[in-house]
Amino acid sequence: MTHRPDSKAVLAAIATLLVWSSAFAGVSQVVTKGGYGAGQMALFRFLVASATMGVVALARRQRLPLLSDLPRLAAAALAGITVYHLAFTFGETRVSAGAAALIISSGPIWTALLAVAFLHERLNRWGWAGVGLAFSGVAAISLGEGKGGFALQPMALLVLLAAVSTAFYFVLSKRPLRRYSSLEFTSYVIWLGTIPMLVFLPGLLRQAPLAPAWANWTVVFLGVFPGALAYVLWSYALARMPASTTASFLYAQPVLATLVAWVWQGVVPGSVTLLGGAIALAGVIVVQTKGRPKNVVAVTVATGPAQRAQVRALVDELLDYFSDEFGGIDRAIYAEELARFDEWYGAPRGAAFLATVDGHPDGTAVIRDRGDGAAELRRVFVRPDSRRRGVARALLHAAMEEARSLGYRRLLLMTSQRFTGAIALYEAEGFMRIPVYREVANPEVVAFGRDL
Repeated sequence: MTHRPDSKAVLAAIATLLVWSSAFAGVSQVVTKGGYGAGQMALFRFLVASATMGVVALARRQRLPLLSDLPRLAAAALAGITVYHLAFTFGETRVSAGAAALIISSGPIWTALLAVAFLHERLNRWGWAGVGLAFSGVAAISLGEGKGGFALQPMALLVLLAAVSTAFYFVLSKRPLRRYSSLEFTSYVIWLGTIPMLVFLPGLLRQAPLAPAWANWTVVFLGVFPGALAYVLWSYALARMPASTTASFLYAQPVLATLVAWVWQGVVPGSVTLLGGAIALAGVIVVQTKGRPKNVVAVTVATGPAQRAQVRALVDELLDYFSDEFGGIDRAIYAEELARFDEWYGAPRGAAFLATVDGHPDGTAVIRDRGDGAAELRRVFVRPDSRRRGVARALLHAAMEEARSLGYRRLLLMTSQRFTGAIALYEAEGFMRIPVYREVANPEVVAFGRDL
């Protein structure tokens, strides 16, 4: 059955795209004709954005981040707010709005390369071909924006730096977004990312009184809408449509940004720039649609020593994940379980499961005897780079099938209330909430059970 996208979510994505696309022309207009330096304009914009997110945070009674998360949040803010917007804004003093949008559109390429390097993701031959295409396109844009036609425009390299910084932002965002909502995370990074820009405050205080009113109002618009509230619309769309569907809207951003720049500034990129943009976009589309392996998921009962060792290694990763998620754990409470691992989770009344994605061990789960004809499912874990690919569901189905074959009539499990994705999966598979059936130290634990 095919489900039609939520019409409100589609409208939210389109509205976000239009607002974001206006930023390219707006920034270009202010830094070339509005009396503001690039650094001062970026600071002004994000002071407005910070105030806007502050109002949202107060209205929602938003929680503050944990101190242990501040280093990663600060790194994400430095990449995604400070470096991105300063590089982008300084770059637009010499690079047209349309060309800047085309260069920024190469961001997914850099994200893919960083994911290969740091998140253990993989590219196939199509993927590497797409990377090559995108590089060629960006090079053509940089040459096409040079003075006198086909010559290098050095400021285009700053816009390219902005595109690269978005990739670092994406990689650094993955862990905090497991703990914080998109609104919370966006607030934190906007506030933290604005702080380094305060070095431009003396200049801003000198330039603001002399700037024309239209420039000030343009910066306020850029701070409130593309700088802050667009994230609210984007979060709404992401919550109601698949991430891949939502991301596909971004392919239209360079076209819209070029149209806005044409209407607002009367500027259209040259033929070399447009050709380079088309090549770069083609490379991005190839990487996004054909550039990764097909993610063949397989789940087996771990029997031999090698498979059991892989399961133990994944369980150890899970404990590290618990430590990050809950601000540190006492590993001593797992000492007995780890010492008796093969006894608890081995034949004849237990089992351990190993999930592979394209042959790589990326997930695990175990079951053990709980008494009264019930088995308990424990240690369900999927590595972050393999999530949202059906691995957890495949592990759950394998565990239920194996429990039935071992003669169990019921399957029990416990998880934390904060793992909303896991809870949604269990409920979708027919598990019902039950009283917590054994003593645990975590007060957030909830228990589920279902007949087999």
